[in-house]
Amino acid sequence: MKRGKKLIVLLGVLVVLLGAAYAAAQLNPEEEEETVYTTIFTLDPEQVTALTWHYSEEVPLVKEEDGWVYEEDPQFPLDTTYVDAMLTALSQIDSSKTIENVEKWDEYTLEAPICEINLTVDGEDVTIKVGEETGLGGQRYVSIGDENAYLVDNSFLEPFKYGLYDVLKMEEIPEMDTPVRLEHEADGDSFTIEKQEDSGLAYSDEYIWFLGEKALDTDLTESLLDYVTELAWSECVNYRADDLSKYGLDDPAAVLTLTYTDEDSDEEKTFCLELGDEDADGNYYARLAGSQMIYTIAGSAAESMIYTTYEDLKPTDVLLMDWEEVTSLDIVLDGETYTLIRSTKTETDEDGNETQTVVYTLNGEEVDGEAITDLLDDMTYTGYAGSSVPETGEEIRFVIHRSHATFPEVELAFYRYNSSDCLVVLNGEPTVSVSRQDVVELVEAVNGEVLD
Repeated sequence: MKRGKKLIVLLGVLVVLLGAAYAAAQLNPEEEEETVYTTIFTLDPEQVTALTWHYSEEVPLVKEEDGWVYEEDPQFPLDTTYVDAMLTALSQIDSSKTIENVEKWDEYTLEAPICEINLTVDGEDVTIKVGEETGLGGQRYVSIGDENAYLVDNSFLEPFKYGLYDVLKMEEIPEMDTPVRLEHEADGDSFTIEKQEDSGLAYSDEYIWFLGEKALDTDLTESLLDYVTELAWSECVNYRADDLSKYGLDDPAAVLTLTYTDEDSDEEKTFCLELGDEDADGNYYARLAGSQMIYTIAGSAAESMIYTTYEDLKPTDVLLMDWEEVTSLDIVLDGETYTLIRSTKTETDEDGNETQTVVYTLNGEEVDGEAITDLLDDMTYTGYAGSSVPETGEEIRFVIHRSHATFPEVELAFYRYNSSDCLVVLNGEPTVSVSRQDVVELVEAVNGEVLD
């Protein structure tokens, strides 16, 4: 065999062997070597009487008879769950590697550690230093006061990555799932929103929120209420403020007092929120009425609570009508009145199944009245109307007769405003504007589906 051919054969054999080796490796992968950890430090959390850590700032805590407190101000509202997490992390420290008799601590980032922890345990002082994360991934060096450096899991540092205000316990915001009233004060004006179901104040029972006797848009009103009931503090900026003027809370931009039903006691309770100035980041200062603790909340939520007025809560509906209650419908068009009678009829199919259908009749003749009611249901507003009823320009008017104790008649009229819009007048009050094209289609439907 020639030398070249021998080389080709040898290469082929090598490829086969490599392939077989690879296949064997896939079928029998070597197990990764498990990391062995050794416990290097333990303590009993109950024996710790002082704890200071320095991550972003130094925070000294001491354990008094009633529990842990901030040493420099025992009135500081400390969230002790953070202390519990720290002591749990310190109760046992495990290491995967030991570097004995360290001479150059800076090689392990322990000369100037990222965090230093000082403890008093059963009368003895202990110092633990934590270095930067290593290039090994998921580990960092620590020292526990002997001559050695140890590799520990990176997560050991997590409970200590806090400053003083990070471990502050903020005031709780109660569950307010069932609001019944909102008193709003801002810029010298005030208004009160109240929930009144089945009040008879409006022609539709779908209106449940009122300002006096004025119906409010349910979705818009409940969006405003959500800003209060779903309030969340962004951060606390002062836990014992003496000068409220620094935050604009000596004369608040808005005061919102929400009355809600406590679901546990079924009693009415109140929640009062004060809103102040905007800070440099676009958030707003806020506090619970009478509290010295000052917080920030999201700017978008604060501005909605401060600047919302009645005009922002007016209904946007053209007509909220339960047609099941309607008995007849008067249509006034071009000076003539046409009365549609609404009824239902029962039809039975060949299998004996009964179905009810709605029937509209005009002078005893069946017409497509639902084409009209569907167009009324589908109308959407383009803006709010003015405050006065136009004297001329009526395009079409409806008088809806209902089997209802309140508002047995509902009148809906459309007035030409300009080439693109019409004004809606509901029960004699201007409400919203709608597209004139929609009104033209409505008039055409009346002419085509009812009068022809």
